[in-house]
Amino acid sequence: SGLVDGTGSEAEILGKIRELICMLPANNEDESPYAECADDLNRICADLAGTVADTGLLLAKIADQQYFLELKEDYAKDMVTGFLHLNGQTVGAVANRSVIYDIEGNAENVSDGGLSVEGAEKAARFVEFCDAFHIPVLTVTNVNGFKASEESERRLAKASARLVYTFANATVPKVNVIAGKAYGSAGVVMNSKSVGADMVYAWPEAEIGMMDAELAAKIMYADETAQVQREKAEEYKKLQSSPVSAARRGYVDTLIQPENTRKSVSYTHLTLPTT
Repeated sequence: SGLVDGTGSEAEILGKIRELICMLPANNEDESPYAECADDLNRICADLAGTVADTGLLLAKIADQQYFLELKEDYAKDMVTGFLHLNGQTVGAVANRSVIYDIEGNAENVSDGGLSVEGAEKAARFVEFCDAFHIPVLTVTNVNGFKASEESERRLAKASARLVYTFANATVPKVNVIAGKAYGSAGVVMNSKSVGADMVYAWPEAEIGMMDAELAAKIMYADETAQVQREKAEEYKKLQSSPVSAARRGYVDTLIQPENTRKSVSYTHLTLPTT
């Protein structure tokens, strides 16, 4: 049901409660807590590009002291929610995830990159909480569409509409990093410029558009040879799906290298006082 934030032994749960309380303000009228940052704001995260599938690792790598407190990690695993510090400021994080890596580096297949009903609802509840307590929100987008099934079709429109409303209605600073794909309506609902993101960054290899370039080419040039379809897919990707094209249309503010992500988001108004 998504009601539980974490599981473990009594000692583990008490430890998580202490960690969570240190991240949160005393009440909804208090400012988000600030801790002294001993980490270098300009720290380069050299291997960050390899974590685009498991964004829990990505968020941990860019956080102060490389610490990320994930909540509800066993529910709707295609969506990551939790807290981290950036320049000492508590920030709420929402990110798409398609793979989870264990401590030995083995990959567990979580999803095909689609946004599920449960993932959308989990993200919406978390952003509502952050907005109520004046906590800035950082999103990491890597989604290729909605995860549709016969059961979810009845709830998908309502869940995605709630997520759109939540992001649009939130008054806290909102920053989005498009690290992978941002296709169609699923890309729009993930804190896009269209629904109120204050700043949108994109990695050079990001894909932003209505659909995958190869799929688009197969639809538009269904009667052509495979070679022609490949050529048209490359043309479509350059003209329609590249981050440069998205920036020209105003969907992206700045292109950044993956290793500079911590530096870029740390100097945004995510880390400035919200008064």
